[in-house]
Amino acid sequence: MVWWRKRNKKLTLARGATLLEDLIECCDGKFNPIKFFSADEIIKATNDFNEESNGISELDEYYSEWYSGKTKNHEMMILIKKHANEEETFCRDTAVSSMVSGHKNFMKLVGCCVELKDPFLVYDGVKKHSKFKISEQPWKRRMKIAEDIATALAYLHTAFPRPFVYRFLCPWKILLDEDGVAKLNDFSLCVSIPQGETFVNVEGMPIFGSMESEYLKTNVVSEKTDVFAFGMLMQHLLVGEDRFWKIWVREEGNSEVYEDDDDSFQVRLFKFMEKRGIKEIADPKMLEEMCCDSSELELCQMNAFLMLSHRSIGFKGEVPTAVEVAKELKKIQIMTLSTVVGS
Repeated sequence: MVWWRKRNKKLTLARGATLLEDLIECCDGKFNPIKFFSADEIIKATNDFNEESNGISELDEYYSEWYSGKTKNHEMMILIKKHANEEETFCRDTAVSSMVSGHKNFMKLVGCCVELKDPFLVYDGVKKHSKFKISEQPWKRRMKIAEDIATALAYLHTAFPRPFVYRFLCPWKILLDEDGVAKLNDFSLCVSIPQGETFVNVEGMPIFGSMESEYLKTNVVSEKTDVFAFGMLMQHLLVGEDRFWKIWVREEGNSEVYEDDDDSFQVRLFKFMEKRGIKEIADPKMLEEMCCDSSELELCQMNAFLMLSHRSIGFKGEVPTAVEVAKELKKIQIMTLSTVVGS
């Protein structure tokens, strides 16, 4: 027991030092104050990590577990995320979360706990949050979620002296609050671009379909890395969960999509869309729930959404900035048939 206490104290001090370094680096020494919760507070708030306190178990991620609860000095509901990533990524997640927590499209960070074997982040949980499931969202909601996440990325890119690149955008990093507002979560892999530079070299990136192929070859990360990943997210939203993953694992049943085994996932997805009309491209489940009576306006919105995703990925035209993408998505949502005809 004495051995464990000494080891735990060293671990706590090491985490605290690394976290302070990250806060200073990310925030230029000007960061929002965060509360440090004791191990006892976290254990009591989660009822010793009892399953009953895991009332939002559907938020479980690949590297995190979520709990809800209250503490003696924090009577409002809180969300507690067990961080099973490496120490370095926990500190980066905490530092960036503290910087963006005032924005509507990010979770509001309350504090953290560094005393337990696995560190914890504590968020404001006043509003109920749920995991983002594409298949459950109607078309209008999918457009709004896309705008919310584009707005979040634009904030990361423009709100600070040094732009931040999220790097690993995928659906399971998105939560929805009870009002349907999308929140981007987990900044473990977020990197900053030095002032005066437009990119940074970073190694050790996880492989996923939303990764820019150029990055995978060169390790160069820029704001376009996020825009590319966002374009892939848009296509995920449009084609739907089932079809997206079938193309990912080459199960769509269309030989022309897979005629070249060397094609990247992005190219296979583009080939699938290239020779099809929007009704063949869009999520069949979503169209079915529209009672097979999707309006001309909605189909025009889907087409505009698709074209913007192609531009974001770099397949058609100049790659837009995240700010420009967010503005375009807002325009698509308020599009009318008269504006379509007029254009």
